[in-house]
Amino acid sequence: MAPYSFTTKPDTKTRKSTKGKYTLHALLDGHYGEVACIAAHPLGSHVASGGRDGTHIWNLQEKKLLGSPAGAGDRGVTTALAWMIRPDDTDDGLAFGTDDGYLSIWWRSRKEQDFAEVYCNCLEGGEDGQEIAAMAFDATSGQLAIVHRSEIVHQFVVGPLMRLTVVKLTRIKNHWPQAVAFGQTAARGPEIWSFGREDSEINIIDAGGKVTMTKTTGVVIGGAAISVKDDAYILDDTLQGVALYKLSGSERVKTFAVETNERRSRNVCFHDGRKAIVTGSDHGDVYVFDRRTGEVNDIIHVGCKDWVQLVMTTEMEGVPMIIVGRSGEKIGRTALQVWERKTPASRPEAARQGRLLQGLSGWQVICVLLSVLFVLQNLPPEAREWMESVTSLDFGIESVASLDLDTL
Repeated sequence: MAPYSFTTKPDTKTRKSTKGKYTLHALLDGHYGEVACIAAHPLGSHVASGGRDGTHIWNLQEKKLLGSPAGAGDRGVTTALAWMIRPDDTDDGLAFGTDDGYLSIWWRSRKEQDFAEVYCNCLEGGEDGQEIAAMAFDATSGQLAIVHRSEIVHQFVVGPLMRLTVVKLTRIKNHWPQAVAFGQTAARGPEIWSFGREDSEINIIDAGGKVTMTKTTGVVIGGAAISVKDDAYILDDTLQGVALYKLSGSERVKTFAVETNERRSRNVCFHDGRKAIVTGSDHGDVYVFDRRTGEVNDIIHVGCKDWVQLVMTTEMEGVPMIIVGRSGEKIGRTALQVWERKTPASRPEAARQGRLLQGLSGWQVICVLLSVLFVLQNLPPEAREWMESVTSLDFGIESVASLDLDTL
């Protein structure tokens, strides 16, 4: 497939950070129609996105759209994505699902540039929903979790070269998954959390495929994310905003309010070392909240009053990034927006060196004086008497001792 252009100098007049804390890093021009899903590589090197025109992968560091081994074809719209990397090898894997229930896996060695397709199969979905709604990968256990729009949760183990081994298929009646994530790790493996949209329930599944707990939320869930390290998870409450909960309990700790005109799903993400929370909106804004205080750190205008469902966060070379995709209907050719958090301006090197020299100059003078004094004190008496008579100076040690060091 022919690559699209990668624009790095976009028109920023209608796209802006209201508080100036973020800057538009680049536009990834390549999609036609709404963006259905986004996934950022855990190392911040790549970003993948999907929609009606299939799956695309960009190299963020090289600012390049990579070739795709296959287009959308008869598999349907790409609706879910997950990057897969294993700690014991240098392979990259990308799993994606479609609205017709197909699961595909692309793989490459990091020594290579392009990906190859190593797996494609149509999975069993629920009676009322074949579409693959979401997926998640756990690097520690090598497990891949996939949920369909209705009832079904799949568990796989990903081996070398991204080969799949089926672990379990779990069917949960009257459950309508919207998101999936891995929770705490038990003796047999990590928990899988399946977040239901209309049923407002969270089903926790153990490594054996058994539902061990069901949590009720009372809200329509549009998205979810888990931070095991912080004992926290966040939900998109489609009517109010982002809801923060304790992972180990059922307490709703805080709500980050987002203005809504209609009930629509939004991604929710932890950001900037989990110090911030990011979500989209139905009116063209991306909200960045301070997780501790609940205050709005910044609001990013994407340049149009449209549905922004897709947001994803990552870090590239230590810089926090936000990737945004538009989700409105009949939008034609569209682009992903990549925003980066501004870092405090570094001090000019010359000024830094000047301050360093200024701080050291007094001690340098002292060292020079002491060195000269040492030489003079060791001169023969005749030479010392001659120099004192010529210069009318006293080179005795008491003259140096009387200096005020603070004035140097």
